Amino acid sequence: MTILVLVLAVSGAIFLTYAKKEGPALPETGQVLDTDAGDAAETVEPVEEEPSRGEKPEAPAVDDGLDAQTDQTEKGTDTPDAGQSGEASATDCHVLVPASEAVDLSYFDDAVFIGDSRTEGLFINTGLSNATFFTHQGMTVSEVFTREVISVGGKKTTVMDALADTAFSKVYIMLGINETGWVYDSIFIEKYGEIIDAIREINPDAVIYVQSILPVTNEVSSTHSYIKNERIDTYNQLLQAMAQEKGAYYLNVAEAIAADDGSLPEDAAADGIHLNKASCQVWLTYLREHTAAGPALEPEKGTV
Repeated sequence: MTILVLVLAVSGAIFLTYAKKEGPALPETGQVLDTDAGDAAETVEPVEEEPSRGEKPEAPAVDDGLDAQTDQTEKGTDTPDAGQSGEASATDCHVLVPASEAVDLSYFDDAVFIGDSRTEGLFINTGLSNATFFTHQGMTVSEVFTREVISVGGKKTTVMDALADTAFSKVYIMLGINETGWVYDSIFIEKYGEIIDAIREINPDAVIYVQSILPVTNEVSSTHSYIKNERIDTYNQLLQAMAQEKGAYYLNVAEAIAADDGSLPEDAAADGIHLNKASCQVWLTYLREHTAAGPALEPEKGTV
């Protein structure tokens, strides 16, 4: 009897130990876990790993040249000076003609002036009859090729066709005030560049002077529908850059006449646009004191 009780006690202890080891298993991620009978089944979804806080999304690159300069600085590489870079400024290559001793009026014997009514005024008010003037009121950069307003041999022809039949070694251009009302600056500068290209085809050795557009008075600038000094300033910046690209000379004629604020003085033009005789004489004096020392400049590489 004693032996039987002992056997039963040992068997019960073994059963209880085994039952504790075989308890319910914990659910794995993504499995449905049944809770109490009155509760709905709940799904345990896997947790997505957050991106590293030390990484931030890349911003779109802005090609302003600053990144390259920063990289060079960080690597200990010297940043090239303006004069060392491959791109020349508008004042390089003497594109901006400096002041010099005044030339004799005979310098203009083989010169052609192309322009609108303002350049007509230069001829009328200075008596520069030894030069050739291909001008017309309202002339624009596109009409140089299309508008038949120049008299040659009793017939009307375009400025460019007349130039092709003329012996010359210098060309002075002032165009742009009538184009300040154009919507696209790019069209203006493109057409202007075509004029320079056409001159070069006629005479590759010609000295080409691109004159800045003269300003207007403050009254005109504030009241005219499209002629504004701000637009003229923008066009002049484009002209100076284009002269650099095309290998032409740039004459900042405006500096000879403009007031301190950059506008045309009120007493320089009766209508605020077209220069009077005294102002035209100042214009001519500036041209005589700003002449190129040599033939046409070499256009920048890669330009046409």
